[in-house]
Formats: sequence, C-alpha cells, structure tokens
Amino acid sequence: MKDNGVQEVGRCPICGAAGCEQHAVCVDYVISHESYVLGRCPDCGMVFTCQPPDETEMTGYDKLGLKLQLGDNPTGLVHKLYWHARSIMLRRKAGLIEMFSGRNSGNLLNYGAKTGFFSSFMEDRGWNVTSVEKYHEERFFSLENFHHRMISVSDMQTLKPQAFDIVTMWHVFEHNREPESLLERFHTLLRPAGLLVVACPNFTSTDAVHYGPYWAGYDVPRHLWHFTPLTITRMAEKCGFTLMHHEPLPFDSFYISILSEQNMGHGLAFVRGMYHGLVSWLKSKQNRGRSSSLVYVFRKK
Repeated sequence: MKDNGVQEVGRCPICGAAGCEQHAVCVDYVISHESYVLGRCPDCGMVFTCQPPDETEMTGYDKLGLKLQLGDNPTGLVHKLYWHARSIMLRRKAGLIEMFSGRNSGNLLNYGAKTGFFSSFMEDRGWNVTSVEKYHEERFFSLENFHHRMISVSDMQTLKPQAFDIVTMWHVFEHNREPESLLERFHTLLRPAGLLVVACPNFTSTDAVHYGPYWAGYDVPRHLWHFTPLTITRMAEKCGFTLMHHEPLPFDSFYISILSEQNMGHGLAFVRGMYHGLVSWLKSKQNRGRSSSLVYVFRKK
C-alpha cells in the first residue's frame, strides 16, 4: 500500500498557496488498493490528489473498466444499468448542447472521447465531430465500430484556432494534469461565444458527504482534481469563460452510491446504493449544488 502522509500536503498546485490541509485519505478500491491523501487549498478551495502516479505509471491505473467501455455485452446488473442510462443520457447531452448553442449542427470537439459513443451519436445528428482520445484501444474501437476516426492528444496541436463551436468533456477534466492550460487551449480553439460543456463529480454532493472517503467519485488516483461548483467556475472564469448554466446528471448519484457501498464492503450494496442514490437525487432537485455530478455550460467571453 502506498501510504501518503499528511506531511506531503504542501503548496496548492493550482494557485501556489502554502499550508494546504488534509481533506481526506482515500483508497483505490478498483485496482491497487493504495491510499492517497487529498489536499485542500485554504485560498482557492481546490481539493487535489497528492502525489499521484506520474504519466507513465498512470496507464496501469487507467486501464480499468475496458470491458465495460469496449464490450457490447455487459454483464452484471450494475453494468447493464450503466449501459441503459448511457443511452438515455446521450439524448439529454445532445439536447443540452443544442438548446444552449441555439443550433443543431456545427463543429464539435469531444475531448477524452473514450470509445466514441457520444461522438458517433452527435455525428448521426448532423454535427461535424473531432474526437481526442489518449488511448489506442479506445480509438481503435471507435474506428472499428462507428467508423469514427479519433486523434491523439499530441495531434491537438494541428487544430486551428477558432475552429469549433462546441467543446465537450464528459468526466474527463478531473483526470487532466494541467487543467488551466487545457481550458486556455479550448478558449483558443473556440469561436467567439462558443460553448464549453464540462461534466465532473461534485464532492459537496449529498452522497459524497454521506460516504466520506469511501465515496466512489473520488476515484483515486485517476481523479487528480475534485471540484465543486465554485472551484470549477472560478477556474473557468480565470481562463476566459462565463458560466451560463449547470444541472445535475440524474443517474450518477445511483451509480456512484452503489459503487460506494461496494467500497465499504456492505451487503446488499445494490439496494442500499439505490436508496442513498435516491436520497441524493431528491435533494439535488432542491439544490443543484448537492448533486453527485454536474454538467456545466460555459460560454467563451
């Protein structure tokens, strides 16, 4: 087990402030069972994973869930529900983009496209989609199954400024090592008044508070940053964006709660997770800031 002690919480990697405090100690329940300290900045409020594996080491931690992502025959009740929920959410995501952009076609950049389900769905609706994905397996799956060719992260340098109307990141932003640099790059790639759509977990959600360090949304060490509506909005504004809208991703509270119950080793994890997921979802209806995951719509200033 990798034991990251409190003494390793130093300066904030975002704003550089000293005196960051320990927010929690979380375990990678999926692969390594190593423990990681989460630091919290007293100035900007950012919560971050301390001393994650470097870029070359992270590949081993990222290669999880490929059967779920790549396979076409999911097994197990939780995975099957995930697939059904994804089908519903594809339509919801498309509707959100088209409502706030006021258009049903244009140039869309999908960063961290994974296996290409969303990219293919948007292409079928008439959008011109450019997808960026770091892993070869996912890019190959997209090409083989959707005939949609993706580019690697390094190929982004070939993209022209102001070439896109929309940029999307679906549960990808929290994985990126240089989030501010990435936002600045998107600001360059977007046309005037273009939209940046970002979805990520929210550790101030009802289910996150309930499960504490067992909350599956922390997903250390893959999640390097742990956002709240305030911290992600501050970062986006600093990089030239204005928040237009944010809303819950309704199914995430159920899925994350079930996984969190499994992390705790509870019996009847599915039943207990569905109950706590329902509680979290109902509270998010009253207060969006309590949602397990949120999707944010930012406009380029």
